[in-house]
Amino acid sequence: MSIKLKPKFFGPVTMESAGEGVFSYKTETGLTGKTGAPATNEVAAPYDLIMAALASCVGVSLEMIARQKKIDLGDISIEVNAAKALDLPSRFGSFDVSVSMSAIEDKEQATQLLKQAKEMCTVSNTLNADVTLSLKETASA
Repeated sequence: MSIKLKPKFFGPVTMESAGEGVFSYKTETGLTGKTGAPATNEVAAPYDLIMAALASCVGVSLEMIARQKKIDLGDISIEVNAAKALDLPSRFGSFDVSVSMSAIEDKEQATQLLKQAKEMCTVSNTLNADVTLSLKETASA
């Protein structure tokens, strides 16, 4: 059985120099922001954006799966950490994504949901790095 995928295109995201290593970006929907180096409270570093993209993609994927299965995830919290590769070319070598879902108490169910989210997430599937998802341990009430 073969799977047929429909073509889907993204963008444009436009980028313009704002000077001194800072760039203004605008998405197709009109969202604007600044990226560059050094990062400040008004300028996101490119590595922050890629980690945010990974986290949001995992979150959206989890919510899509939960809707399909009629599962309440509760509040979702996602933290992403990255490590730079120790060889060239300069790149991330790995990402660790820690996820908590307040309404899911069954660790096996949560782990299965994470596995499905990773398989569905376009960003994690695109990155040429190891992407590890794990459940964030929360304090019991």
